[in-house]
Amino acid sequence: MTKEEKKLVRRYAIGAVLLMAALVVLIYYLFFYREDTPFSVMEYSSVKHVLFISSYSESFETLDPQKAGIREAFAGNNIELNIEYMDMKRFNNKENEDLFYQNLKYKLQHCQKYDAILLGDDAALEFAQTYQQELFAGIPMVFFCINNVEHAVRAGENPYITGAVEEMYLKDTFNLAIKFQPEATKIVAIYDSTLTGQGDEKQFYSVEDDFPGYEFSGINSSEYTLEEFGEELGRITQDSIVIYMSRFEDKDGNLYTIPESVQYIVEHTKVPIYRASIAGVGEGLLGGKIVSYEKSGYLAGSIVLDILNGADVADIPVVTRGESQYRFDYQVLRKYNIDFSLIPKDAIIVNKSQTVFEKYREILLPVLLFLAVCLCILLVSIVDNIKRRRLMWEVQKSHDELKETYNKLIITEEKLKQQYEENKNYTKYLEAKEEYIIYQAEHDYLTDLPNRRAAMEMLSRLIAAKEECTVIVMDIDDFKETNDTYGHACGDEILMETARRLIRLMDDNLLYASRLGGDEFLLIIRGTREEPDSKLLCRIKQITATPITFDEKKHYIRISVGIAYFKRDAASASEIVSNADYAMYASKKLGTNEWVYYDASMKDEALRRKGIKNILSEACRNDGFYVLYQPQVDAATGMLDGYEALTRLKGHAISPAQFIAIAEESEIIVTLGRIVTKKVIEQMVTWREHGMELRPVAINFSSKQIQDGGYVSYLKDLLEEHDISSDLIEIEITESIFLNNNEKAMKLFEDFSSIGVRLALDDFGTGYSSINYLTYIPVEKIKLDKSLVDIFLTEGKDAFIENIIRLAHCLGLKITVEGVEEKHQRDRVRDLEGDYIQGYYFSKPISGEEVELLKNPIK
Repeated sequence: MTKEEKKLVRRYAIGAVLLMAALVVLIYYLFFYREDTPFSVMEYSSVKHVLFISSYSESFETLDPQKAGIREAFAGNNIELNIEYMDMKRFNNKENEDLFYQNLKYKLQHCQKYDAILLGDDAALEFAQTYQQELFAGIPMVFFCINNVEHAVRAGENPYITGAVEEMYLKDTFNLAIKFQPEATKIVAIYDSTLTGQGDEKQFYSVEDDFPGYEFSGINSSEYTLEEFGEELGRITQDSIVIYMSRFEDKDGNLYTIPESVQYIVEHTKVPIYRASIAGVGEGLLGGKIVSYEKSGYLAGSIVLDILNGADVADIPVVTRGESQYRFDYQVLRKYNIDFSLIPKDAIIVNKSQTVFEKYREILLPVLLFLAVCLCILLVSIVDNIKRRRLMWEVQKSHDELKETYNKLIITEEKLKQQYEENKNYTKYLEAKEEYIIYQAEHDYLTDLPNRRAAMEMLSRLIAAKEECTVIVMDIDDFKETNDTYGHACGDEILMETARRLIRLMDDNLLYASRLGGDEFLLIIRGTREEPDSKLLCRIKQITATPITFDEKKHYIRISVGIAYFKRDAASASEIVSNADYAMYASKKLGTNEWVYYDASMKDEALRRKGIKNILSEACRNDGFYVLYQPQVDAATGMLDGYEALTRLKGHAISPAQFIAIAEESEIIVTLGRIVTKKVIEQMVTWREHGMELRPVAINFSSKQIQDGGYVSYLKDLLEEHDISSDLIEIEITESIFLNNNEKAMKLFEDFSSIGVRLALDDFGTGYSSINYLTYIPVEKIKLDKSLVDIFLTEGKDAFIENIIRLAHCLGLKITVEGVEEKHQRDRVRDLEGDYIQGYYFSKPISGEEVELLKNPIK
């Protein structure tokens, strides 16, 4: 080697060292260095405030990865995250929940309103639903890590709530367990009766049909003392696959952490214990396919970001699939002699001694690869420069040196070719994965029918091609009542069987069936206008002819159907579907199992109702209601006895008969009920401050308000806050509150009685079974409807009224006669010994100020 060549080599060697030093600095900044306060693209935008309500305590095992995922999603977006802990695993009782409610309520009243709420795990979701109207009205809420899939999907029907479930990868875990334990014939789950445990139990038995050759059973720790639980574990035989899902309490009310439960279970069993959650793997449990809590938190945080950036909560579907990974304990695998070749290649193994390379594998591999590439580039550059300089200097190389360089280049080329082939295979994988994602995006997860988006695209293509078609919107009647009465598993089976029947009709290429959402289906019939007696429509009607069997009970379904035509009825996909929807809504008004064809008047009626609904929503936000009070008078003395509170709209000539019915179709009735209640209590405070003697006020309680589970607590808090006696409030109900809600209604009545509030049965005589209700509901008064007064409170017919008054008195009830407008009616009610009178004869509904001017007795 010449002198100049040696200098050149030294120069390149120094350059290589400097380059490697620079690479080390670069890698440090890329992999290790983090600014305490990274630059945010929203640094100068307004701060968004998000509250995270966790079901557990700060030390609970799953919480740190959840928070890490949320903070990763929020990074750089100028979001202030506050966290409140319910601690329901350690204190799973009503007292703890009430304390948390009081504490949170105080904080919410004294801090800036939150832009979004994150709900971690089942207890937080249930709490938020219970107190939504009171604490979180109008605030979007995103739940995650929910074990009860049915509860999560049902919660997602609320326009302010969405989120993701904590999918338990039980099928994958059991499939692998069967390979580990080929002699197994049983699959046993360990769970408890907490909210989490109830969700675990449902998920466990939901996969039973996927393993027909195995006997499924569960051990509920809440039903055993500690000793009894140990005995049950000891009875587990060697032919059992056992999965630990939850065990936070026992029969005696003792509470346990996950490490305590894991230690006890492992000590009392002689078979490997599987797990579909990270907590406990590495402490004696074998493991399984496990949900990623960090990715769950990241997903929930990402959904919140979408909402804060303008996405509508109602348009974001509940995510029912999560992120996962296999995770196993090396020591447990060895203890039970499990063949390591059966372990999935990408599984994480804990409790195994690692080499330095294995420990820092994730960091070293990219670093070494990067260094290798840089060194290859540097070597190629050196070789190329040396070659050119040697040519310039006319220095000859030996044949052996040239051959060695050539061989190196050949090897490099082969490596590049190999990398290309591997990349090509990866591309195929990506293409297959993309196809699957597209399929999921276009199909409904439950019924496997095309979803709304796919159906709308299909209809748009037909319209663009000017192909004639019939569009049908089909809704299952009373589906919500079926869900509430028989459970969501029954509801899901009805939806899936209905879908299967529609799929069988799709052998006729003219029919395209899809699921719009909830209990609604969209059908498209191509190339024809279907008349009422057409063969295909008759076949569609027949899908309800055969009952659907669930849990050995037959369910006869009825459907409401709206039909619209393209060309005659609409000019776009969205318009024709809207028209069919208008027709379906009209069919529901006619009863069940009705088929209605669209006409323009339906749209006008729907728009009118929508306009009123918008007015009501605005009124709820901006104090758009006021309350009038109609006096109730003692029939015998004419003395004022109390009032009925009646709601009115400010600035709109819309009668209560119109807007109450529309409010009852949505959650507006819940908000309105609380608004009226608060105004009544505040009016009573004003009367007291003005020196008036307080008398009972009757507040109407709509049958639809039964969905407001927190109303009684809300009323109780208002009474205590303003020091108003509970016996001054009378709640008026109607018999419609019992329709499909008997158990809920009786529980509601017990709650009212527990706080000292009286009940009255309104509109008595308008239903077919009011007398039957009087034998068991705890009302103190019945109100005779005005329609009966107009018909029967006349000479020769009033025996009917007299008999009702006698019936009420025999049952120990008072009776108020409504709608009394004439003196002879007043006199006759008094002669028949009715207790109270309400009507225009004494007074129309008046304002709170006018009430103060009333003289007693009222003439």
